[in-house]
Amino acid sequence: RKVRISGTDRKWEELSRLLQGESEMYDASGDRRKLIIFSEHRDTLNYLVDKLRSLLGREEAVVAIHGGLPREERRKVQEAFVNDKDVIVLVATDAAGEGINLQRAHLMVNYDLPWNPNRIEQRFGRVHRIGQQEVCHLWNLVADDTREGDVFQRLFDKLEEQRRAL
Repeated sequence: RKVRISGTDRKWEELSRLLQGESEMYDASGDRRKLIIFSEHRDTLNYLVDKLRSLLGREEAVVAIHGGLPREERRKVQEAFVNDKDVIVLVATDAAGEGINLQRAHLMVNYDLPWNPNRIEQRFGRVHRIGQQEVCHLWNLVADDTREGDVFQRLFDKLEEQRRAL
């Protein structure tokens, strides 16, 4: 309750810093590159859409895909993200995590991490595909000393175990 009342959102602060300060977010001419942000929950998705539109100063710059969207509407959002130069950010739940080619982007942020590490790879697979011309970048926003942080550390432990076995 104290955290909610404080109005401080550390993850949002980090995402905002990333969007405004990372050179990868901009092309050589200074224009923003397309970015996909994954969230676990629709409430978080809606929160991020509002915050991002405010940060970017343009409502049309941010679109969203979630499980409540009909298939045809999802296709339209995907089409806008891929082809409309004014659409910069796609915020999505895992409704956009499988079977959708979002290769027009090569930047991705996991605002929330899924509990299943395979879903991280599925998400990244939306941009890191055969034919991708750009180096893909993925940022995971994870808070230390949280259950999410423990799960993320466990993922690294498993990767290290696999590395040693190989």
